[in-house]
Formats: sequence, C-alpha cells, structure tokens
Amino acid sequence: MKKIILVLLVCCFYLIGCEMNPNEEIKSLQLKDVIVEQNMANTAKEIVLSMDEVIEVKGVSQGNNVYITPHVKPLDRFFLKEIRKKSHDAIKKRYPDATVHVSTDEKIFIEVGKLEQQLKQRSISEERLSKRLKELDEMMKG
Repeated sequence: MKKIILVLLVCCFYLIGCEMNPNEEIKSLQLKDVIVEQNMANTAKEIVLSMDEVIEVKGVSQGNNVYITPHVKPLDRFFLKEIRKKSHDAIKKRYPDATVHVSTDEKIFIEVGKLEQQLKQRSISEERLSKRLKELDEMMKG
C-alpha cells in the first residue's frame, strides 16, 4: 500500500512539474495599427522577454519615453533590483536617447496592460495616454 501511495505522489509531482514549463508561459502583446506608434515599446518588450527570468512583459511608449513592466518567475522575485537594472541597461543600450522606465510592481504591470489593451482597441487618445503615463511615472517614483 505504501508503494502505491509513493508512486502516486511521484507521478503527481512529475505532472505538476510538467505544468510549469516556462517556455510555454512567455507572452508578449505586439501592438500594431495603433494611434500612437509603439515600435520602440515592442522592441523593448522583445529585449526584456529574452531574459530567462521574465515570464511576461507589458510596455508602452510615447515620444522618447518607454514604460516596461516585466513579470518575473516566482523564484527570481528575490532579484528584482538586478532584473530591473539589467532590463533598463539592455533597453538603454538599444535606445540611448530614450527615457526608460522599468517597474516590476504588480499594480504598474496591470495598469500598463490596461493601456496596451486601450491602444490595441484604439479607445484612448494621445492626450489621455500622456496623462496616464504621467500618473504611472508618479506611481513608479512613489
């Protein structure tokens, strides 16, 4: 009886481990055909998404500002400061003249995701986007 329980536990752990395949979880929403050009944000998202620690990334850009919010693997959350710095430096290397804003805060991640959706649906104006990005900048500093 103990052997059967042990085999079942091993099978359960194996199945749980297979479920958490990080290669399947990588997500990035490419923003095309939007009111405000998002090529800089899309490239920055690809750069950050190429990092092993990152599962998903959201980002928007306006003018010379890029706002990126990576979502990292649970165990890598202990190294958020290093991940932010590495992301910032990689984007800055690609766009030296840009002002890069990187945050791993969940609230910022959700808000940038909402902005991405509004841009994709073309339901936000440039003026409103600018105002929301200023609010996000203040939240990132806070």
